Amino acid sequence: MRILITGGAGFVGSQVGWYFKQLGHEVVLLDNMSYGNEDNLVVDGQEAGHYFVNADVRDDDLSDWLEDIDVVIHLAGVAPLPDCQMNPMYAYDNNVIGTLNVFEACRKTQVKKVVFASTSAIYENCHQTPFSERKELINPDLIYSMSKKACEDICLSYVNNYNMNITMMRFFNVYGPHQDFRRKQPPLMGYIVKCLLNDEEPTFYSDGHQSRDYIYIDDLSRLMHMIIDSDNTSGEIINACTGKTYSVREIYEIYQNEFGKHIEPSFNDSTKFWDKYPSLFEGEYSLSKERLIKEVNKHSLGSYEKASTLLNWSPQVSMEQGIAECVKYAKTIKEKQNED
Repeated sequence: MRILITGGAGFVGSQVGWYFKQLGHEVVLLDNMSYGNEDNLVVDGQEAGHYFVNADVRDDDLSDWLEDIDVVIHLAGVAPLPDCQMNPMYAYDNNVIGTLNVFEACRKTQVKKVVFASTSAIYENCHQTPFSERKELINPDLIYSMSKKACEDICLSYVNNYNMNITMMRFFNVYGPHQDFRRKQPPLMGYIVKCLLNDEEPTFYSDGHQSRDYIYIDDLSRLMHMIIDSDNTSGEIINACTGKTYSVREIYEIYQNEFGKHIEPSFNDSTKFWDKYPSLFEGEYSLSKERLIKEVNKHSLGSYEKASTLLNWSPQVSMEQGIAECVKYAKTIKEKQNED
């Protein structure tokens, strides 16, 4: 099977590519490197995919890269929430127009199956947990989550009008080794690893009690594999989650134990979380502080009942096991840096 992954130089894209390559599939990683990182293209000393294409999902000639491709895993897009709020036209151009271009290219080249990466952020205005794909959705209102909801509607349009085989996965908080901590607002796990690895005091912009549902990259890859192999997921929205939540304080405690370190963190005002993006708070129409507090302190718990029913899937990697793998990888990288 020939698989093309957009956003292939990102954390998830490269790890998913490596997963399918190890299973004997031919993997093409496509990325414009706006958020991707060259380091991700090498996993355990080997190329994450068989081929790398430096291209943009909005390119007019995208279909040239999809000839003889069986499956497209569409991960590319602008994900950081503040980036999307700061430049909504750029976010929609990449996320929505880019997705339309990918689907048109898939339609014209007769790609057999498409997996689209959506997000649990779509549930941001839902109050009843666990979040389920089967319950009525209260529409989101942040730019990133709105763009992903628009993409889900596009997915259903192509399923219903062209009979294309497209499955939507709502990713919850994906973590694992290789997670990027270089960007301005790194993911929680990457930030904690960076701080503890370098004996730095972390600062959390909350009281640390907000909790989220985290899924280890191997569990996500396995779910994706089962979706691709299935004949009954076209047009379906499937949560990629574990049905368990961990608070910032709980996660930090597990990391400290695994590193064998104790560094007391500081907890700051939630309204300062996006201070690195001052343009959001300038002028008469600045981003609502209340909305920011809601976003930072939200609790997110998903249900994987649908994945279990349709595919007999369940998460296999515990938080403790996943964090142990993250720490082992981080220590290995640190040792190599010291040797150099």
